[in-house]
Amino acid sequence: MADYTPLTRAQTLVGTATDVVDGGRRAGWRLRRLLGSINIWFWAIVGLPTLVAGIYYFAIASDLYLSEARFVVRGSKATPASGVAAMLQSTGFTSSNDDQAVIESFIMSRDAVRKLEQANGLRDLLNRSEGDLVSRFPGIMRRADFEALYQRYAHFVSVETNHTSGVTSLMVKAYRPEDAQVLAGALMNYSEQLVNELNERARRDALDTARREVDRASDRIAQIQGELTAYRVKEKMLDPKSASAGTLALIAQMTTAQTNARQQLDELLKNSPNSPQVPLVKTRIASLDKLIDEEHTKISGESNSVVAALSEYERLETQQQLAEKALASAFVSLEAARLQAQRQQLYLETIAQPNLADYPLYPKRLMSFAMVFAVCFLVYGLAWLMVAHVREHAAA
Repeated sequence: MADYTPLTRAQTLVGTATDVVDGGRRAGWRLRRLLGSINIWFWAIVGLPTLVAGIYYFAIASDLYLSEARFVVRGSKATPASGVAAMLQSTGFTSSNDDQAVIESFIMSRDAVRKLEQANGLRDLLNRSEGDLVSRFPGIMRRADFEALYQRYAHFVSVETNHTSGVTSLMVKAYRPEDAQVLAGALMNYSEQLVNELNERARRDALDTARREVDRASDRIAQIQGELTAYRVKEKMLDPKSASAGTLALIAQMTTAQTNARQQLDELLKNSPNSPQVPLVKTRIASLDKLIDEEHTKISGESNSVVAALSEYERLETQQQLAEKALASAFVSLEAARLQAQRQQLYLETIAQPNLADYPLYPKRLMSFAMVFAVCFLVYGLAWLMVAHVREHAAA
């Protein structure tokens, strides 16, 4: 065995160091080759946006505190079971699934933003010193008008409805926990005010509809009574029914007298045909026949008869009775509307009051960063596939 001298050890160490240096050079060359194989489009589509997102989310983005409130809008469960119910339902006294959507739309409306701006200092709350220049309002290079405020409002406020349970969740973010709670509480108050306004409008519409029906029925009765009065003056009779009854009674009396006169004539012709009373009785019978025919003409003649007068009178009287029934029904409906108006029709029931956050929940830094990378990588992959497909067809 050869001696292991210090010179030999030195040569061995130098050789080992040389191998390490050569290995490091080869590893660096491989890394540079790998990075060089990735084209500039990858860095433009994936690398640069991901880098910017990482810098923003982990170094710039401000913390946001969440205040959440939950509520449900419910209508009265009372359901009238008469014709009045249909009228009340047609005038807005029943709630539907759209009531929840109405409140949701109001919360995300310009009216809600204007109320918060005027009464709760929305601009100041969204422009806290804790906010970064990108997320706060107006921030950097952003307009400060109302429309810009409304567009930025949607970044801090959101509302969702669970259509299975009917519960609506209001979520408000702010740079301070107390600011988020204030905004959420204000939106809940404004939503309840809107519900009360909807109730008042429904009450007013129902009562106005019922009053219009009463007025219409009253006007109709007054019109018919005026027509009856004009008809009585025209026909010069108070009641055609009474007039016809008197005429019929007179005809009955004359018919009885006529029957008696005929019996008397028959007896005279049988016992004393030459009696001087025979011509008198015949004259009386003829007079009664003429009077009876005249009275029948008065009752059932073609013009100026009791039948014609009675027909028109009964038509007006029937219309008057129908109008009186309509007026009575309108009064019942009006009273029902008054009773219904005294009850609250829509309720905004708060399930969870706006909370005061203990720690910030937003932004979701890691999740947002990963989402940016995934989206950019997906876009790059789709673009690469399209380019490869085009090259393949071009080479064919």
